Amino acid sequence: MKGYRWIVTIVLVLAVLTWGVVSVHAADRKVLIKLSDQVNEQNPHYKSHEFFAKTVAEKSGGSIEVKIFPNSQLGSAREGLEGALTGTIQAVKVTSGELSTYSPKFLVFSLPYIFTNKKEVFAALDGKLGDMLKAELQKQGFQLVAFFDTGFRSIFNGKRPIKTVADMKGLKIRVINDPVMIETINTLGGLATPLPYGELYTALKQGVVDGAEQPPVALYTMKFYEASKYFSLTNHFYDLNLVVMSKKFFDGTLSPAQQKAVVEAGKATEQFERNLWNDHEKDVIGTIRATARGGNGLDLAPFKQAAAAIVEKNKAKVGPDIVATALSYSGK
Repeated sequence: MKGYRWIVTIVLVLAVLTWGVVSVHAADRKVLIKLSDQVNEQNPHYKSHEFFAKTVAEKSGGSIEVKIFPNSQLGSAREGLEGALTGTIQAVKVTSGELSTYSPKFLVFSLPYIFTNKKEVFAALDGKLGDMLKAELQKQGFQLVAFFDTGFRSIFNGKRPIKTVADMKGLKIRVINDPVMIETINTLGGLATPLPYGELYTALKQGVVDGAEQPPVALYTMKFYEASKYFSLTNHFYDLNLVVMSKKFFDGTLSPAQQKAVVEAGKATEQFERNLWNDHEKDVIGTIRATARGGNGLDLAPFKQAAAAIVEKNKAKVGPDIVATALSYSGK
């Protein structure tokens, strides 16, 4: 009889616990997060979005569904940021440069040689600098989901490998029409030449420009190595991408449990994306080295020294506090 009572007691306890779990998820109404991006389905970032969707669904007990819209289906990154603020979408992946429209602090990643390797970058993003950027996002109406790695921008050209600053002299390098980028290339001895991205391949073939600067993955994807023999890992700018969400949606629509699920899934996605991008980038650089005279590393200290005045000149505009914080991770 006593054994029977123990069984009944255990069954009742399990029933109460099960009801409690179910009731927690039942309290969280189902929500849809529309996530906008410009990349296609083959890009590591798309695969990272899929990982986030799966992880946040699991952590929220199925109450959060993420629908991914690649290939600029929902518009440009700028339109995505506006959409997040107005409520037409909930999340978007953007560059730090695109966020500089809302706060100049995000221009810290547009300064040359603010970082020279990913160990420094990740330590900064996982530390005080990351906290400062998260706080700045919230001031502008956004909630960080995850920082995404996109690698460093480096120089490729058709004339010679770049091994020292002197090798930059006289090279016509295509750049976007950005004052800091133009000044950086010119300071290093090159001739910065603003040109639309869509015209670059033809311009390389015709000799309008000698080269350009892009992350290795872009160089490979767009087949620029067909027109430029030499690729040198100058690592002059770090390309930071961020997945951000509407703070109004995060605070006003999601329950505390759902908010926790988004934060935890975002952090897990961050690590997943870093590993995925690192493997992809290694494969790409290996392919470039096999198909072109490229991928040579070099001593970045003289390049950083040559561009130091540009950082100092723009410190007040970007914010002395955030520049100093970023630089504090140099050499770590």
